[in-house]
Amino acid sequence: MAFPTLVVVFFILFALVLWRRITASRRHRVPLGLKPLPGPKGYPIIGSVPDVPEKNGFIKFADWGKEYGPIYQVDLAGHNHVWISSDEISKDLLAKKGAIYSDRPHIPALIDDNRTSSQYLPLLSKNDGWTRQRRFANAIMKDSERALFHRYPEIEAKRMLVELLDEPDKYNHALESFISRVTCRLAWGHSEASDELKQRARELLIGVSPTGALGNKLPFLMALPDWLVPSKAWERRRAATERKFFEVMQGQVEADIKEKKAAPSWMKIFLDNRSKWGFTYALEGAYAVGMHGIAGALTIAAPMQTFCLAMCYYPQYLPMLQEELDRVCGDRLPRAEDRPNLPFLRAVIRECLRWRPPVPTGIPHFLTQDDEYNGYHIPKGSVMHPLEWAIARDPSMFPDPEAFNPLRWVEPSYPSYREPLTEYPTIINSTQFGYGRRVCQGQTVADEDLLIGIGSIAWLFKIDRLAEENPIPIAEPAVVSDPEKIESKMLGMNEKATVSNEELNTGVKPEEPTMEDKILTKYSYPGSSPALGGKVQEACASVKTQVKKVTDAVDPTLDFTTLLIAKPLPFKFSLRPRDGERASKVREMYSKGVEHGDYAPSREYWGENQGRDKPLGWGKV
Repeated sequence: MAFPTLVVVFFILFALVLWRRITASRRHRVPLGLKPLPGPKGYPIIGSVPDVPEKNGFIKFADWGKEYGPIYQVDLAGHNHVWISSDEISKDLLAKKGAIYSDRPHIPALIDDNRTSSQYLPLLSKNDGWTRQRRFANAIMKDSERALFHRYPEIEAKRMLVELLDEPDKYNHALESFISRVTCRLAWGHSEASDELKQRARELLIGVSPTGALGNKLPFLMALPDWLVPSKAWERRRAATERKFFEVMQGQVEADIKEKKAAPSWMKIFLDNRSKWGFTYALEGAYAVGMHGIAGALTIAAPMQTFCLAMCYYPQYLPMLQEELDRVCGDRLPRAEDRPNLPFLRAVIRECLRWRPPVPTGIPHFLTQDDEYNGYHIPKGSVMHPLEWAIARDPSMFPDPEAFNPLRWVEPSYPSYREPLTEYPTIINSTQFGYGRRVCQGQTVADEDLLIGIGSIAWLFKIDRLAEENPIPIAEPAVVSDPEKIESKMLGMNEKATVSNEELNTGVKPEEPTMEDKILTKYSYPGSSPALGGKVQEACASVKTQVKKVTDAVDPTLDFTTLLIAKPLPFKFSLRPRDGERASKVREMYSKGVEHGDYAPSREYWGENQGRDKPLGWGKV
């Protein structure tokens, strides 16, 4: 009896999908005088779904951009997706026309409608909940920035370094724990919920990723009962566990306030003046805080993992970074005040986000009415993707885009160079954080975490690729021995390149060296030619002639996870302290922190086995 019933149910659902496709095609009729966006033809009903690989699908979308142009459309199971490979077009549409491009698409796999539930600010439609939570987010981020994030990244960096010293092979766990602990402190003033926060983030990531929850691949399943769809039952339990966790964390801060021992946190800011924010349901404040915790728990760790990967395959840049850290920080770890004097560290961080963006497909927008761009019709209801993987590989802005090269941010011959170097390069307002009214409000937190986290790792450790690990396939670079030819070769790589700092600013060489000159001339690295006399322009050019160029062969640096946040999968490499004195100093600082009570152990919230066999607890990921 059950089987015929299922056949009837699936037949009805198939008919509904077909009807939706027919009605959508009517809505998407192209007005006279306009053209439809180009794109792959696809197949009946399912569109181009079979053509998109499960792993690294963003590369396929980037390849289609090369074939169909910087803006094109793809039918994915009856939904129109528009992919943008250009920063200029993304700004023209998603920022300048934000009034109609600032909504979010529906995520079918979530039990509560992400557009209206007021649970996750980044996923909300442009409505009252979005407005009030955005106002709250602005306030807590500015407060944290003014307070130098309460030194939480600097405190947790010491614990991270000791964990890396003790168990370097568990580097992924140490890096993710560092970010999660800092985020927990910012959210609730405590670090012991870090493991739970990581799990909440992992489970939500599955729920919102197109390649994660089954409900996002086959949305009609969410209309069936839980007993028939295990993935729907999993999501219901995930949502209930998350709600209870946020409630518990809010209660903990309330108790701390009563006992007058509450550490600075976003939750404390909310509780000190609840009525100010206009939240409309009992736990909206708990979600407004917890959502920011979840958003940062794993996302910010991805560029730190990319840093380890990059230093293994592009080792020429680690000595340059360590020279800068040693010169600025000496025998101590980096701290917030060092930021203006660490342009190369900021360049390495910025290049990590460009080379392997943590959200390579970009966060999608949703078009609320028909629009037109350069004679092309963009239909209402389109899901708009600023394709970060392609935007970050624009060869006019990023010559030799497949190579990891932080010099592109600090060397004036590159179009990505900006001054002053006390401020630039920076990840703030980079394309990875979104466009227009949907720009990520937690980017200053990410900026501080990465500066302290990556800076601390580079200050303490040598990073080396193991001999047995696969190298990146390379094309042998030409050898140029004449410095004048080196300069000529460098400019030939980038037609927009400028010759010098002085010409860029005034056309006349100043009598006194600029701040940029003072910083750049400090750079040296193994293998630079003595004939160049320390001149930074020619020295940088020498590095460029040796940059590894990726071919069409398999690239081991592209072994990434398949969810919305793409992070490098764990790999083996050597992580050793640069010297015993640094390692001893870090252990001593951590021991003092333990004595002071700075490092609470992780806490379990759902009982034995993390509640896996109970109504609330960890789900399978």
